[in-house]
Amino acid sequence: MKNNKGIALILIFLIIAGVLVAGGAYYFWYQKTQKQVACTMEAKICPDGSAVGRIGLNCEFAPCPDLKTGLLKGKVTIGPLCPVEPCPITVPNPYTSRKIILQNQTGEFFKLILLKEDGSFETEIGVGIYTLNLSDCNFLGCNRSLPKTVTIEAGKTTGVEIDIDTGIR
Repeated sequence: MKNNKGIALILIFLIIAGVLVAGGAYYFWYQKTQKQVACTMEAKICPDGSAVGRIGLNCEFAPCPDLKTGLLKGKVTIGPLCPVEPCPITVPNPYTSRKIILQNQTGEFFKLILLKEDGSFETEIGVGIYTLNLSDCNFLGCNRSLPKTVTIEAGKTTGVEIDIDTGIR
């Protein structure tokens, strides 16, 4: 009888040890076979001004909040740039360093939009009323042309033309 109890205890011990070893082996095998991904810390700016990061196994950007948006499209013209047109000398592109600055209705900074080489710009933004200004606008005509107020409507394109007369004659 004593001998049977000892065998039973050893058998129970071996079963428990076997379950633990099998469980540990499965855990480590499972960890190695699972694709572990470390996504970059980039952020995508949504049309409402909020930001979302990358998620999931494919590191795709999380979806932006479901908002109604519209398209803001326009062009900035700055000129004349020389007393005599066309310029006899090469004048640096007046658009390369400038950006459109959007502020929301409360006057808080909302978004910067880069100008293309021809002065045009385009961006999708959330529905609302915004104040539009131009960075580094040190021409004489800036205070007459800016700021502008734009109203963005859902699914529509709002066009803005900004004509800055430098006063050079």
